[in-house]
Amino acid sequence: MHPVYNNSGNEYIMSGRTDGMKIISSKSWLLGVAALMLLSSKGALSFSDQTTTERILRENKRFIEFLNVCMTNFSENKRDDFRKAYEKHFNADVAYLQSDFKRAYKRVYSSQGEMEKLYRDIVKDYYLEDSKTILDKIAPAIIRSKNARARLYLTLGYRDRTVGWNYYTVAEASNPKLYAYKLFKYGDAITMLRRAKRFAFLSLFEGQGIETKKKIYNQLCKSERSAGNPFFSRFIDLNEDEFIKEMNKSYDEKSEETAKASASEAERKEAKKEGEINKEGEINKGQAETGPGGTFEKKVERRVRFRSEARAARHLINGEFDRAEEIMRPHIDDFNFKLINATFNVLTVPEGGTAADEKMDYAKLKVHLIDNYSRFSNKSLLDSFAGSVTVEERTAEANKEKQGPEGISGDKTPEEAKTEMRGKNGEKALEQGNKEEKRDAAKEKK
Repeated sequence: MHPVYNNSGNEYIMSGRTDGMKIISSKSWLLGVAALMLLSSKGALSFSDQTTTERILRENKRFIEFLNVCMTNFSENKRDDFRKAYEKHFNADVAYLQSDFKRAYKRVYSSQGEMEKLYRDIVKDYYLEDSKTILDKIAPAIIRSKNARARLYLTLGYRDRTVGWNYYTVAEASNPKLYAYKLFKYGDAITMLRRAKRFAFLSLFEGQGIETKKKIYNQLCKSERSAGNPFFSRFIDLNEDEFIKEMNKSYDEKSEETAKASASEAERKEAKKEGEINKEGEINKGQAETGPGGTFEKKVERRVRFRSEARAARHLINGEFDRAEEIMRPHIDDFNFKLINATFNVLTVPEGGTAADEKMDYAKLKVHLIDNYSRFSNKSLLDSFAGSVTVEERTAEANKEKQGPEGISGDKTPEEAKTEMRGKNGEKALEQGNKEEKRDAAKEKK
């Protein structure tokens, strides 16, 4: 045996079988690295990380809330399937609170698997089909109307439907096990298809004639008055001559006219609340004394509103609806939604608009309008069963997961587990030794 020295002159092997020792040494080193990587990767699994589990729970909650609007508006017949998906998410939340992150991860993944089917079906059967039906029904009348703005909205509607179809195709073609990615893409498809329907409804409004649009704006202001918004209420249901006469009145003339008029009980209560009833019991709008309740600010606000109403009325009487819209938007919240809703109300009447030649079910279109803005047309489906879901019992599979290697119970202490493991390994070694002895004896006989 000759010693072997490295470059620095230090002796590191005192054996003649240097090649074999090098091979054994390299194999041991590789096995050690592999074992270290295995242990580190096991601790880095996604379900073992509390932060990761919390993140996927938040994502899954958003998936459920988004789907809840779609299911409530269009697919109540699949209530049981939706409940099943939510129940798994609920139990994932419970497992997270119990610090059982592995079980929480598995329940979230299972919940997403259930929701993937619901998302796919509702996109295909409702959003893709209904958006195409709506656009195709509106298109002939819009093309005949030769309204450039209406044609533009119709083009944008078809464009967004195509983009929504592309998102649906991407989700369908992606890996079947990537549920979260599929749900994101289905959600993008629904968002684009909703926008396609919004463009279709705006195209329907723009395709109407001037007189029909005036009726629509009148209906819009009537709805606002019912909701307590006084803007433009003095122009509601006036014929053209009365409309022009009202439009040309000054603020002082209108105030004097209102002060002389007798007040109804409802107006009297409102005026009393604002401190605008004089000693004679007459309403004195715009002329009340400044008090601690901020009456001066209300007086200024009324003057500004009065001027805005006159400007909007002038544009409406001339058919300049775009300019009137710019003035009315700051005074009417959620303008587009209310404008389309007023359009449906007007077109429901038999003598409807010029672009509504084909018979359309405007009651169903209202459901689509509500859904386009992520609102509920009925009571929330999720709220109907959220309080009745139950916490699942630990199943045999969960108990099996709790077992350690080779069937050793996870409830045992580390020392007890080691002792039990040694016993099992000893039994295996003894059994292996007996087999080898029998094999050697058979060879000797031969």
